[in-house]
Amino acid sequence: MAYHFRIGDISHFFDIPASTLRYWEDMGVLTPAKDQINNYREYTVEDLMSISDVIFYKNLRLPLKNIRQMENTTPEQHYHLFEKKMSELQQQQIALQQRMERVRCHMQAIQTLKELRENPYQDMDIDTDCIVSFELIERDKLRRYIENPYLYSRVQHSENMQLEQRGITIVKSDLPAELLKEQIIWEKKNNNRYITFLMKEEITEGFPNDLQRQLQMIQQKYQTGAVISRFLVCAQEEGKIYDFYKTFVEII
Repeated sequence: MAYHFRIGDISHFFDIPASTLRYWEDMGVLTPAKDQINNYREYTVEDLMSISDVIFYKNLRLPLKNIRQMENTTPEQHYHLFEKKMSELQQQQIALQQRMERVRCHMQAIQTLKELRENPYQDMDIDTDCIVSFELIERDKLRRYIENPYLYSRVQHSENMQLEQRGITIVKSDLPAELLKEQIIWEKKNNNRYITFLMKEEITEGFPNDLQRQLQMIQQKYQTGAVISRFLVCAQEEGKIYDFYKTFVEII
């Protein structure tokens, strides 16, 4: 017994819009027969197999122009086509992993904010060795910031808090020696201790922050040196917008 299906049946069976089936037909991927009386499309069991194959290849993100030629390609041509597709997927996988890493870093920044808020003034090692000057017009450094905003740092010193330098954390080997020497604004010294806390700066006129107040709390017990603030996130708190920083205060 021969089975015949209308386009509505096929659309429901495969959960594919009828317009998509018509488009595939227009592109030469499907060739259903037409009823000689009313000119309605009539799909057979063989068409079900053809549609299944098209869906298989579409799920692999092959373009219709390739799918249309699949039956007329040799095994070697099949292999080369899928070899190219595998390379594309591997590149997409790398890009996806990079995006996942950026998401992970952002989530870590939020977790760090929470931990600093719950446990302020912890004694810990600073998590960078070198900070170089950073101007927004420096394209390479701006790209580094885009990849990981936590690289953005502000460098001050307890003896003159008004003097502030903006910088970005780097690995020394990333810059030529002659440029590195000119651009270093802070470099880690061996065996130094640091006290950390959460610093927040309001995004409004004058950019008021609580850095000086927090520093004074530490100076009740310690003599302090460099002050390094590393950007975490910009977010709202109690109706106001703040930049939040993980601040390291050098104990000398």
